[in-house]
Order: sequence, then C-alpha cells, then structure tokens
Amino acid sequence: MSIQMEKYTAGFGLSLIVTSLLNAVILLIKEMNASVMNAMKTALGHHWTTHGAIVIIVFFILGFVFSSMNFEEKWDSQKMLKFIVLATIIGGIIVAGFFLPNLKVAGSGIKY
Repeated sequence: MSIQMEKYTAGFGLSLIVTSLLNAVILLIKEMNASVMNAMKTALGHHWTTHGAIVIIVFFILGFVFSSMNFEEKWDSQKMLKFIVLATIIGGIIVAGFFLPNLKVAGSGIKY
C-alpha cells in the first residue's frame, strides 16, 4: 500500500538515502588515504567524530534542500522504502567489502 508523503518526510527520506551512501564513501576515502584520515583526526580530535559530524550536517542540509523541491509529488512511501533499503544494503556491502578481506582473528591486535 503506497501512501503519499509530506514534504519533509520525502525530503529527509531522500537525504537518508544519499547520506547512507555518503557514509560508506567517506569511510573508503579516509581508510585508503592517510592524508584524509589525518585531516579528519585533526579537525575534531578523532576521525570517527569528524566522519559523524560530516554525515549529520549533510543529512540536515540535504533534508531541508530536498524538502523544498516538491519530491513528495513524485515519491510515495513504497518507492521511498525501496530506495532506503537498497541504499542501506549497498552501503553495508561497500563497508563489508572493504573490511572483510582485512579482518584478522579476534585478539590478533587490530588497531582502530
């Protein structure tokens, strides 16, 4: 059953889709580039803090931008749900695909 959405629901739903994927991309970039990792550590004291701040800020900015673009007229709840699930799965595959080949046996001294 599809339900028409309100503008903020549509806008922030789309923002969730984008930021779910962005989260995975930021992780790849910072883990593969020591300069980016160091800059993120320096910015807010720890790379995960900077990573989280970027994702949260982008989520809110895009949420308000998308809310003003009348996406509620083009997207219904079913379509939004499908894309949220898809983006979450893709983001998870990206993260798992990066970390699984490098996973060590528990207790072997993984450093984070």
